[in-house]
Amino acid sequence: MATQSSSTPSENRLRYWLRVLRPLLWWCLLVLVLFCLRTHQRLMEQTRLNFTVSVNGRTDYFNPTVMLDGKTAFDGQLISLGKHRFVITHPKGVTYATNMFTWYGGHHFGNIDLLRAKGTLAVTVDPPVPLLTIRGPEFSVTLTNSAGISSTVPTDEYLVEARDKYWENRQVVAVFENVPNTLVIKPRLGALQLSCNQSEATFRLVRGNDETVESGDFPATIVGLPAGVYNLVSWHHKRRWDVRPEVKSGATNDIQVEFKYGSAVVETKPPGASVTGIDGHYWGTTPLKLAELQPGTWRFILRLDNYETVTVPLEIIADEATTVRTNLTSQTYTGAMRAARKSMDAADYDSALESLGNALRANPDDPVASALVREAAGLRLIRRAEALGRAGDFIGGGVELRAALTYLPDNGQAKQMVADFKQREPEQIEKMRIERLERPRKAFDAVIKQTSGAGWFESYEFKTDKPIKEVLSSIVAQFRSLQLSPENLRSGLTPETEMFSIEAKQTLPGGLRRCVIVGGKSKDDEARIFFTVVESKKVGFMNQPITSLVGVTPAEYTLIDPRSSALTDKQRNQIAEGLSIVKAIIRSAIGQASSVEPMVVK
Repeated sequence: MATQSSSTPSENRLRYWLRVLRPLLWWCLLVLVLFCLRTHQRLMEQTRLNFTVSVNGRTDYFNPTVMLDGKTAFDGQLISLGKHRFVITHPKGVTYATNMFTWYGGHHFGNIDLLRAKGTLAVTVDPPVPLLTIRGPEFSVTLTNSAGISSTVPTDEYLVEARDKYWENRQVVAVFENVPNTLVIKPRLGALQLSCNQSEATFRLVRGNDETVESGDFPATIVGLPAGVYNLVSWHHKRRWDVRPEVKSGATNDIQVEFKYGSAVVETKPPGASVTGIDGHYWGTTPLKLAELQPGTWRFILRLDNYETVTVPLEIIADEATTVRTNLTSQTYTGAMRAARKSMDAADYDSALESLGNALRANPDDPVASALVREAAGLRLIRRAEALGRAGDFIGGGVELRAALTYLPDNGQAKQMVADFKQREPEQIEKMRIERLERPRKAFDAVIKQTSGAGWFESYEFKTDKPIKEVLSSIVAQFRSLQLSPENLRSGLTPETEMFSIEAKQTLPGGLRRCVIVGGKSKDDEARIFFTVVESKKVGFMNQPITSLVGVTPAEYTLIDPRSSALTDKQRNQIAEGLSIVKAIIRSAIGQASSVEPMVVK
């Protein structure tokens, strides 16, 4: 059986109210907590760090570096409650640092004025310089004839300039707080002692960048020069002399300038040529003596009208005289030589020889032109020999080749051709013998073809050992004895081919007689004489032109055909008579008896 606890009414009421008021109590507690949090937030919004920074009372410097607990801080920033480390640094000021405890509310440091940072600047110049300048934003000083300075100055960058007459040094030095800085300037200076062996000489001392350091007359002493290599340019009567002296620190370098001269004589053939230097300076006309020339290689340009310009090199030696002689080349000569070489290249040896002749007329003793003449003449003969060889004339070609070897004795082509042509000469000699044997007949046939009607009549041939010229003279004399007029007798002799030809015309009563005779050597001891007689008859009276009847024009004739069966006795007698007369004339000329009959030419 369970037991039931008993409680008093007051306890019951208490429990009742506790149950009723418990939510209210929790709500009040929550409100209190929220109020406290809000109050904390409001107060923290007012907990700020306020400050301004200046350096030695100046605020125009660049912004300082502000750190709070090792982090960058700024004016008006919120800070937390508790201990803090506050540091302000500035390159131009002394560092400010402090510890602080922060509670609710603002923390105003006001203006924090940093002290200006300073350091020591020491400048040493050895040896002293005429002018020393130190320039910075807040400190500047200029010293003369100073060996340097040591001073406490605001931290910053300073430009230090040290100057002498020929020397200058510029350096930038940074000064830091509590850090000593020493700048040592030690200029490396020397001197030059200049002298010259010629009076009235001047000089110009130049740095490597073509800056003039000093100029004037010799002698001269130049001190305070920075060590290094210089260019010393000296002049005497427009002559220049260059040297590169080296200045050593702490020493004096003696430079002796010596203008040494040589002389020269320039002569030309022909004289009168202008002499000009390669710099365009005109010196005069040849023959010319040149004085005060510096030793070395000189080049002079020689000019004369109608002659080629010549550049003459001269090696001038001090205290010596040099003579140069040159033959000027005429422009006619050079033009002819150019044309000759061009013709030689084109294998036009005739033109080359013509041009070389012009060159030798302009310069008769020129060995080059003479050598080219021999070469061109020899090559021309070789070419002619080649042409003769192609034509089959190996004998003539051999003559040309032997002549060529007199000009070009070492020409291998000509020597080989001589040997080749020598082997071919017997063949040509035989051919020439045959051609010579047939030459009179061929010449006669050529004339017959040009003679109207000659082919109707018989042609005949005599042979003789008499000279051709003698036979020709005898036949012509006998024809003239027939009282033929000059226009009816034509004759000609060709000595080169040993040939002659005769054409004779005789007027007969009622007819016309024409005779053609051709003779020539067929062998050394034999000549062949060919002839024919062509007979014509006069055209009937009624068929003659009226102009011939009154003697204005010649009478007209027509050929007698010896092959015709209608020949009259008169015509036969005319043919026989003409043939008999010509045979007798030729027999008499060649000294043969009347019983010897000529051969009929087939």
